[in-house]
Amino acid sequence: MESSNGNVFQLIVKQGKPTLVHPVEETEKGLYFLSNFDQNIAVIVRTIYCFKSYEKGNGNAGELIKNALKKVLVHYYPLAGRLTISSEGKLIVNCTGKGAVFVEAEANCAMEEIGDITKPDPKTLWKLVYDIPVQRTYWICLLWWLRSPPSNVEDLYLDCA
Repeated sequence: MESSNGNVFQLIVKQGKPTLVHPVEETEKGLYFLSNFDQNIAVIVRTIYCFKSYEKGNGNAGELIKNALKKVLVHYYPLAGRLTISSEGKLIVNCTGKGAVFVEAEANCAMEEIGDITKPDPKTLWKLVYDIPVQRTYWICLLWWLRSPPSNVEDLYLDCA
């Protein structure tokens, strides 16, 4: 990969174990119904968030971001919920307050060395995104279910096991 300064290097990312970050306060519970647009485009969006520290070093960056996420989840509580299927067969969010997946990672470079992330190099950016293994299976099963719903929900779990 070529960095913004013209040097070529191999990006190495060491990911920590995924943890659940719970909202710092109790959140609203219940079902959050998605729009028709969300129903028709059932995709997993993988995002990268970059934060530049004004201080030298990043020893406590993960903890700072995790603590901020705990506070944010109080106001954006559907992100701490779980996707499920309504009785009408529509995708909905069950606002459970269980938390959001957080993975701290460390790379062998500074942000400036990665270059312009708005012009993505898939090989590089995929190293920066944590892929939840169960989620992919769940989505494949979910899309199959939305196209031809089983006679009962148990069939969904058996077919996807």
